[in-house]
Amino acid sequence: KYGVDSQVQKSRLVLDPDKRGAVRWEDYPYHGPSLEKLETQPAPQARFVMLNAPLNESKLLTALERDFIDWVYRNVTVNAKTNQALKVYAGPDVSLAEFMKACADTARESRDAEIAKVTEQFERKMTTLENRLTKEGRELKQDEEEYNQRKMEEWGTHAENFLLGKGRISRKVSTSLTKHRLTQQAKADIEESEESIQDYEQQMAALKKEREQSLAEINNRWGDLVNDISEVTITPKKQDIYIHLFGVAWVPYYQVESDGQVLELPAFGAEA
Repeated sequence: KYGVDSQVQKSRLVLDPDKRGAVRWEDYPYHGPSLEKLETQPAPQARFVMLNAPLNESKLLTALERDFIDWVYRNVTVNAKTNQALKVYAGPDVSLAEFMKACADTARESRDAEIAKVTEQFERKMTTLENRLTKEGRELKQDEEEYNQRKMEEWGTHAENFLLGKGRISRKVSTSLTKHRLTQQAKADIEESEESIQDYEQQMAALKKEREQSLAEINNRWGDLVNDISEVTITPKKQDIYIHLFGVAWVPYYQVESDGQVLELPAFGAEA
């Protein structure tokens, strides 16, 4: 689940085990040489004590081995560092600094991907507004040109009316009114284009501000997730518990004669 691969070794040396095969494994830590250094052949002229129960009964030894596996299963755990939000996990062999760097790298990748996606969305909206602004700018220029032309035509018609005779004044007044109406319409078109441009510019400013706020929120959110670190306790599965060595071991002693007495001294000192 957490992708943690960690090895924990537990060694126990039970001196004078209970004849019924009952062992409190936590009471017998082993501090001697590593298991790889244990001798499998006796030293020359070595002598051995006799085996007593439960060491001389295979069923009891098999039961002891199963009991040891059960003890490991119940008592051995490792603490894993986790960042559930980022889905980053590490075992106890990974330092906190290394784990935080892994979290920061993962957060950076996810943040960059989200920023790219959000930026693309805003760019599409801004491109649409820019196109509308460009189009409205062209229309404004055309409206201004038409307005200037209409004013010139209207002024020309007014000037003509002063030179006409009485018989034709009625028709020319009507033409003058029409010219004036077209001039006012052209002026209204300019005002409409200016309002549209102003509205698009306000939308563009609001969109840029929204983009800045969104990017800042994304940066802060992913930055906070980097520090969302906790620890979980992981227990082994029984099928993942392997017995490297289990059996009867003879602990070596030296026999020393002193003042006519034979003394037995531990070959490995008090540790044995």
